[in-house]
Amino acid sequence: MDAERAAILAKERAKYRDRLAVALTEDADPLAAYNEFVKWTVDAYKNHLGQSGLIQLLDEATRYFVDDDAYRSDLRYLKLWLLYARHVEDPITIHAFLLSRNIGRIYAQTYQEYAEALYKRGK
Repeated sequence: MDAERAAILAKERAKYRDRLAVALTEDADPLAAYNEFVKWTVDAYKNHLGQSGLIQLLDEATRYFVDDDAYRSDLRYLKLWLLYARHVEDPITIHAFLLSRNIGRIYAQTYQEYAEALYKRGK
């Protein structure tokens, strides 16, 4: 990625970060701000996800709501976790954690992606 493009993305990223800071203190649904930020990051950095900070953003977003019962069955929250699991070295640990914390248990996608991770590992 060239320096000009990186600077443009850094400015836009800062705007999303500012919106997120406001959402976390003022919005009734701060997950929406994280969801928008993650979607923008994936779209904006398509071929340069390693430079996007996506993993750190997903880690932050998933941890922020982990003890919030209101989001345990929220499909948007589950999708953030599943995206995170696809980008970490050991997705099986993430999937086991989700089930142990009752996150996304009502969705078939939880079990499908866990099964895929186990299959890829040869279990």
